[in-house]
Amino acid sequence: MPLDLIRRGLKIAHLRLFAELSRKNRLSDAADALRIAQPAASRLIAETESLAGAKLYSRSGRGIELTPAGRQLAYRSVRILQEISDAGRDIDHHVSGQSGHVSIGSVTGPAIEYVLPALRHIRLSYPDISISVEVAPSRALSPMLINGKLDFSLSRIPVGEDALQFEERPLLREPASIIGRPDHPLTRRTFPIPSGALLEFDWVLPPVGAPIRTTAEQELRNKGLQLPDRILTTSSFLFMLATIQRTNAIGPVAQSVAESFAAGSDGTPGTIVILPSDLPLSVETYSFLTRKGQALTPVAQIVAREVLRAIDGRDPQGV
Repeated sequence: MPLDLIRRGLKIAHLRLFAELSRKNRLSDAADALRIAQPAASRLIAETESLAGAKLYSRSGRGIELTPAGRQLAYRSVRILQEISDAGRDIDHHVSGQSGHVSIGSVTGPAIEYVLPALRHIRLSYPDISISVEVAPSRALSPMLINGKLDFSLSRIPVGEDALQFEERPLLREPASIIGRPDHPLTRRTFPIPSGALLEFDWVLPPVGAPIRTTAEQELRNKGLQLPDRILTTSSFLFMLATIQRTNAIGPVAQSVAESFAAGSDGTPGTIVILPSDLPLSVETYSFLTRKGQALTPVAQIVAREVLRAIDGRDPQGV
């Protein structure tokens, strides 16, 4: 018969403590976060072990170390508390109408091509909805989504991440382009530029393992070419863009991003140019991701619907 922790007396206070212990390895730090005395935290952790009938932690030189059973309880505690928090948000939103806050995560390409236009529409149609957007690589967005800091994301499940933690709706494969500064020497070459000519210049790339870097490296190998001799690695898109604008360095970015910076909204030349080449570049499909079992709040459903409408041009169902 399954262990029934609720019937045995498990309380929210026990869940809150183990949720904090998933983030902190000292019982005193967890107690401070919950604004309770350390003896009270010690009593809660002892009660939880008694209810579970299992060893949930051990002491080490670094403080508290959760056992496998303890880590599983901590993981579930975070999710349960997030769902309770979401339930409170649901009630608030139903009481107040179409208002509230939504947190979106996105990799760079869809953020510029789809999220930005959707936000313009939402701002006009739903002025009482506030939105924050976290633009980052998928590996940075994944834990934010799991921990409830994001309502949904347009990103990929990172390699090595447990896909069962997510609800995934594949969307689009992302084309990419090589970019350089407007008066770059390669602009004087006949298009498409041979791949070998691209290797004569410094490259700016995201860290090893990033989808666009992996794709560029693989396509160069497919053409029998070595990787660039001089590579500047940065996780900052802003620093990448500034480097390309001010030097002869080049780099691959999502095509939607390249087009956004290559021309102004009025058609005037932008701060970079696209360098058409014979190097075929595209990045693996990104998806609409939520936590497994998560129910989007009413305002998050509105925002998700508008973002997906911007992507596929129709009113998506089942969001």
